[in-house]
Amino acid sequence: MVRVKKALRIGLLLLVLIISLLFLSRNLIVKKIFSKTSARIKNRYGLTVTASAVEVKGLNTLQLQNLLIVDTDTLLCSESFRIKLNPFHLVLLKINPKQIDISRATINIDNLIAQASKHTLQSSNERKNESSSNKRLYHLVKAFFGLSTATFNINNLHFTYSDSAYTGKVTIEKWSYSNNNFTSTLTLNDGDRASRVTVTGTTSKRKNSLTATVTTEQPEAYIPFTTPFLGVKASFKKIFLDLNATHIEPGRIELNLVSSINSLLLDGKRIAQKPVIIDSCGANMKIRAIPNSFVIDSLSTVSLNGFKTNLGFEYNPLPNRYVRFTLNTGENSWQSLFDALPKGLFTNLWGIKVNGTFSYSLQVGVPLTNPDSLTIAPNLKSKGFYVLSYGNTNLAMLADTFTHRAYIDNVYVRDIKVNPKSASYASLDQISPYLQWAVITSEDGGFYNHRGFSLDGITYAMACNIREKRFARGGSTITQQLVKNVFLNQSKNIGRKAEEILITWITENSGVVSKERMLEVYLNIIEWGPDVFGIREASQYYFGKKPSSLTLPEALFLAYIIPRPAKFRYLFDTEGKLKPFVTESFMFVANKMLNRGNITQQDYNNLATNPLVTLTGPAKDLLKKESSLENIDSEGNFTEQEKETN
Repeated sequence: MVRVKKALRIGLLLLVLIISLLFLSRNLIVKKIFSKTSARIKNRYGLTVTASAVEVKGLNTLQLQNLLIVDTDTLLCSESFRIKLNPFHLVLLKINPKQIDISRATINIDNLIAQASKHTLQSSNERKNESSSNKRLYHLVKAFFGLSTATFNINNLHFTYSDSAYTGKVTIEKWSYSNNNFTSTLTLNDGDRASRVTVTGTTSKRKNSLTATVTTEQPEAYIPFTTPFLGVKASFKKIFLDLNATHIEPGRIELNLVSSINSLLLDGKRIAQKPVIIDSCGANMKIRAIPNSFVIDSLSTVSLNGFKTNLGFEYNPLPNRYVRFTLNTGENSWQSLFDALPKGLFTNLWGIKVNGTFSYSLQVGVPLTNPDSLTIAPNLKSKGFYVLSYGNTNLAMLADTFTHRAYIDNVYVRDIKVNPKSASYASLDQISPYLQWAVITSEDGGFYNHRGFSLDGITYAMACNIREKRFARGGSTITQQLVKNVFLNQSKNIGRKAEEILITWITENSGVVSKERMLEVYLNIIEWGPDVFGIREASQYYFGKKPSSLTLPEALFLAYIIPRPAKFRYLFDTEGKLKPFVTESFMFVANKMLNRGNITQQDYNNLATNPLVTLTGPAKDLLKKESSLENIDSEGNFTEQEKETN
């Protein structure tokens, strides 16, 4: 017994001695660890990490003085950086910050982005490994809540970004924390615009939760960095965020996110020609990450100016990278949708009054490795819809006479009278049926059967865009093209496309304008060559005749050049004859016209015997002046166009 007690005393003395030695030499140990870690970072990422002083204060506080992280440029510099760790977690070798103090620090975002683009953080094998991906996500979420729920004391922390055309900065002037509650004052510099905001909120390590509210006393607070990254200037009045992790473990992460923004302003040509003002928008999402699946639950909701809809999303990275998207509005009044439209968008519809209810659901499945198998399943149920009064623009004008302002590349060219009394106008019965059906077959084969949209065209366009990783196809019907030409501008942005969709639906479903009238107006206003608008001018310019006298080959030619009227001369060789791929395309369209009963077998046989076109109008002079040296590959484009729209 005496020996046991003696051994225990010796062991205890040794433990005390070891702890004392470790405590006394803790700074040497920490400096050694810092040196080795800096060397690993240097070898792996090419970054130089230095500090003028590395030391431990007390038992569990690490302090770095004049911390500097440098690539070719400075990524981060901090006069003082202090981390207080939980002693219990430290014994278990867990890094879980209890308190973080930062003083006079700068993080250069532009340099961080440049550095990240040069170095890959994981090997390709790691990225393909599902298990390691799950672990990385788990550690990332744990680290986020570990840091976000720590006690922060910040004095002048700057986030900066600059390039040749832009300079922005976020400055956390003061960030203080007390009893799970934090408050902070930030200065936001977006180019030459500056604003101040107050951030207040609460955190809970036990619940893995973070709640924050950002407000400003100024008319608006500017959001830095959106211009260089999104091409959009943005501002707001209030932001609310509530993030809660209900489940965190390797292989399963569940998050609840509630957020809202008040008085959001977006100003950028990618969205709309004018600034867009959203009074309120928000989201209530249930997010789940499990092995081989990232999910936003289909019961999640998003709201826009009071209009709510369910939204779901699922991404399966393995084995074939599949994306699934769902949307369900439930039953709503049509008026509630129009009342929710943001100011600055849908300017033609602003103030419209309608009757009726609707429900809409959408399911989209996208196999990213095989876009051609993409599926779209929309379902719109409308009851009692009719227009009580139009807003800024009377959409029923399509059924009456009006003056159309023609633009090319958003530059005004001239007015076009949509009036049977105009010498340049041709009513539908004055236009060759060959031309009518050639245009319909080439541009929108289902024109007389759909209600404004071609599901096959949209599906093909989406698949093509995903495959080519750019907006290569639009999938627009004749109705959509008509709406774009008459009511909208030629800009390619989200706002214009969204307004086009709504106006198209109203045009097709209000019963005010017939299909025949839509086609007639379309054929009389579209561009058909250099300062050539409408079928009467086109018939005269190319063939010196009236639209009613157009032959089948001439009609096919005019239909062919609609997407590219300025390049008609490149369809001819140096001898003035159509290139072979053009005549092959004529036969392709004519075969469809024959199968649909738009032309006779004799018409088709005559075309097969002589598919050539001879320009006899003023266009032939332009053909002589400019040699057709440009060898455009129109055959593939034309064939794809047929698949897209028919």
